[in-house]
Amino acid sequence: MRSYACFALIFGIALTCNQLMPLNSCSAQPAADPNLPSGTQLVIKRDAIHLISPDQFRVPISLKPTRQLDVRALVEGIIQNVRVKTGAKVSAQEEVLRIESAKATKLLERAKANVKAATLRRDLAKTQVGEGKQPQAALDLAQAELDVAEVDLDLAQLNFDNTSVRAPFQGEILQVTAVQGAFVNEGDLLMSLRDSSELSVRIPVNRNEVKAGDQMEVTLDTGSVTGTVQTILPLTEEWQALRQLIDTAAIAVVVIDNKSGQYHDGQTAYSNIVPRQPVIELANTSLNNSETGTRIVQVIRDNVVRDIEVKLLGPVGEGRSYVSGPLQERDELITESSQSLVDGTVVIPANPAKPASTPNRPGNTPVNSGNTPAF
Repeated sequence: MRSYACFALIFGIALTCNQLMPLNSCSAQPAADPNLPSGTQLVIKRDAIHLISPDQFRVPISLKPTRQLDVRALVEGIIQNVRVKTGAKVSAQEEVLRIESAKATKLLERAKANVKAATLRRDLAKTQVGEGKQPQAALDLAQAELDVAEVDLDLAQLNFDNTSVRAPFQGEILQVTAVQGAFVNEGDLLMSLRDSSELSVRIPVNRNEVKAGDQMEVTLDTGSVTGTVQTILPLTEEWQALRQLIDTAAIAVVVIDNKSGQYHDGQTAYSNIVPRQPVIELANTSLNNSETGTRIVQVIRDNVVRDIEVKLLGPVGEGRSYVSGPLQERDELITESSQSLVDGTVVIPANPAKPASTPNRPGNTPVNSGNTPAF
């Protein structure tokens, strides 16, 4: 809703602290133009603002190891010799626990016996074929049976070797669920292992500004770090609200070298396109550039003109945009002014409205100036 009002500029006069409580200052207040006399009137066009909470666009973002897996039992049996605890560092192929499996042991013994028997049958068939007592087919059959027995032995040996559980890569034990003496079935969780020497983060970006292979700075809770964009993915369901602000939002998978151990699994990260302050929609004509090159808007807050630094998020159709910044619900956005205004200028309505409940006294005829009061 847009409203127009006449205001008086207050400047060039000493004011007491009590008069300047909203400004937290005791100095004289600046004016739009120091050459104008005190009480000069101007016309300000202003809009009420509707704040959009940034919470509806937020989803927790954190660093995660690029390699992390659950170590599970590959054989059934009794857990023995748990060698590690949560937080322990392990090297690749280091034994972390052993499973005592009578079944695996017996299967290996049977497979070895079958290979021995098949070898004897093959040798016997070879002798008989050489003497002409058996056809060649008998030897071929005996050789095939030996081949099958040897494969069974390999499988039994592999199964038995799985009773020794080893770390597949160098890393850190995240948790240990295995309890010594407990019985486990094939597939039961034993522990979790992670490699934190390389971390990754899935973070919203503008796909028009970022591509795979780029070096990208990621803001963390303790500063920032530069990583490599591995790939660009579509927005996941949890991030769909971002499309309201940025049509070209996407997810970048960023890989960060952490051999130094400076960064941590679970460390909070932030996206530059996810607002952390209230969001408003406004006309692009309300956006100005500050002396430092940032974007600002002007609002009336408690009868004082304030320059508010904002971040441009994305366009809304033609001529309008979403921005975020430290805006407040009762701020009024200045869209146009008959004079330039500086931050801190005090403005008051030239003809403030009387309370609606105040009756008109006889002989006092109200004057309609055609101006809408500010408040």
